[in-house]
Amino acid sequence: MNKVPLLAGISLAMALFSPGTAIAEPLLKPDDRVVFIGNTLIERARLYGHLEAALQIAAGPEVTGLTFRNLGWSADSVFSDSRSYFGTPEEGRARLAKNVEELGPTIVVLGYGTGEAMSVEQGWTNEKGAADVSAAGLEESLNLFVNAYQKKIDTIRNNSGGSIREMVLLSPPPLENLGAPLPDQTANNKNIAAFRDAIADLAKKNDAQFVDLFAALGGDEFDGRIANTALTDNGVHYTEEGYAILAKALLKDLGYDELPVSVADTEAKNALRAEIVEKNRLFLHRWRPANETYLFLFRKHEQGQNAREIPMFDPLIEAQETRIAEARARVFSGNAKN
Repeated sequence: MNKVPLLAGISLAMALFSPGTAIAEPLLKPDDRVVFIGNTLIERARLYGHLEAALQIAAGPEVTGLTFRNLGWSADSVFSDSRSYFGTPEEGRARLAKNVEELGPTIVVLGYGTGEAMSVEQGWTNEKGAADVSAAGLEESLNLFVNAYQKKIDTIRNNSGGSIREMVLLSPPPLENLGAPLPDQTANNKNIAAFRDAIADLAKKNDAQFVDLFAALGGDEFDGRIANTALTDNGVHYTEEGYAILAKALLKDLGYDELPVSVADTEAKNALRAEIVEKNRLFLHRWRPANETYLFLFRKHEQGQNAREIPMFDPLIEAQETRIAEARARVFSGNAKN
C-alpha cells in the first residue's frame, strides 16, 4: 500500500479516499483519443503508466477504444522552449502544432508550471522579448506565464481540426523537502501555489477541467518539514509510488471517485500497466527518435536513409494497442492470465 508523505498528511488520505460529488458527465467516452502535453511531470508519466492505467480502468468496461499518447517533453515551458532542437521556441511550437494535427485528440491533458514557478528570478524561457520578463519576479513572471499559456491553449485547439471535446489543466504538484544537501523548497512551493491559482482561473476561462495536484498532495499544508515517506527522487521529480498517488488525485478531481468493482486483481492491473509502458516506449521512438539530427536534420546526409524505418513503428504501436485492450479486458474479468 502506498504511504502518504509527511507533506500531505491526513488531509491527503481524506481527499483521495472519501466520497465526493461526481461530475455530471464522465470525461471519457468510447474511442476517445487522449493526448498528454506538458513538461517533465508529463514526460516521466510514460515511464510508469499509472495515469493512463488509472483512466483506462476508471472509465469502466463499457468505454472501449481509448487511446493515449504522451507528448511530454522534459523542461518544456508554455512557450515550448524544449521542443526546438537548435532553433527558437517558435520551432518548438511548430513541432507541437504538427503533432496535435496528426493525432487529432478528443481530450488534451496539459501540465505546466513547475519549472516556471521555480525560476521567477532566473528566467525560464528563451522566447525573444520574454526572457527578461520571466526573471523579473513572481508577478511579472506569472503574468507572462498566463498569457503564454492562453496562447498555447488556443494553438492546440486551432491545430486539432476541431477534434477536441475536453481540455484538462493540471496544476503542478508540490515539491518536497528531502534535507541537505538538497535545497529547501518552501519558497518554491509558495510560488507554485500562486501558479496553481492562476491555472485554475485559466481553466475556468477556457471552460476546461482543472485538477489540483498541488492541494491533493498537501501543498497547501506544506510547512517546510522533511518528507516522510518521500514521493520524489530529488524533491522535484516524482517516483513510481508518487505517480500512483498522483493518479488517484487525478481521478478524484475528474469525478471518478470510485473504481469499477471488478478490479481487485493487482496482477491484472500491473499487467495492463506494463503493456501501457511498452506502448509509450514505442510511441516515443516514433514521434521523437533519439537520432533525429541524423535522420531528418542537418546530418541526414550521413544516415538519412534510415528515416524510412520510423513509420515502421506504426504497426508495432497498433499491435501494442491490441495487447492493451486485451489486458484491460482481463482487469475487468478479474483474470490476469492470457
